[in-house]
Amino acid sequence: MSEALTLLRLLAELDHTLHHISGRLADLDQEEAALHARLREADEAMARRREAHRKLRQTALERTAEADATDAKIREYQHKLDHEIISYKEMEFLREQVKILRARLDQLSEEALRLMDAVEEDARKLAEEEQHHRERRAQLEAEIQALGKKRADLDREKGELEAKRGEVLGRLPPFVRQKYDQLRLRFPNPVVYVDGQACSGCHLRLSEATMLKLREGREVVTCENCSRFLLLRW
Repeated sequence: MSEALTLLRLLAELDHTLHHISGRLADLDQEEAALHARLREADEAMARRREAHRKLRQTALERTAEADATDAKIREYQHKLDHEIISYKEMEFLREQVKILRARLDQLSEEALRLMDAVEEDARKLAEEEQHHRERRAQLEAEIQALGKKRADLDREKGELEAKRGEVLGRLPPFVRQKYDQLRLRFPNPVVYVDGQACSGCHLRLSEATMLKLREGREVVTCENCSRFLLLRW
């Protein structure tokens, strides 16, 4: 077999491997993008959960403050009733207000206690969810890091193969190299094997003359139909 044929075979194998690596790198990009999306979703979900707990706590504090303010108002009115000289009309008004406010205070106190209990229970649940979130986040980050390592390995392998490909191209005769580059613009596989007596690229039958040249292995042979370089299998 001529050196040009050997180099073409090697070049085809290199390009096939490089194409496969490029596909794997594209897959890694998609996987990493999906992992980052899941990481963002997890962070956003936890942020919403924390905000819900903050609002619950804020509501409980507001009810407690309202209960304290109501109690203070009751004390103020009761002090007037017990220690100040006021008119009968004002006395009746204050007594009615104290009655109303005490009923409201009972309601507020009960609601504030219920809310504080809910805050404590929710805080416990939130602590568990935050722990789970940290564990899930660490797992996703580890997966992203592992993908980064795979990409680095593939990039290194790709660089080595591209360097080797450049060496092979440089050793090809100029006209073969030029034709190979032209075919690469049309086909993903400029070099194909013969399948039986047909080109495995276009699947059309090859002439006897072409088959004879291939068997002799002294020159570069192209398909008379699609112009791809032809090789016999080992």
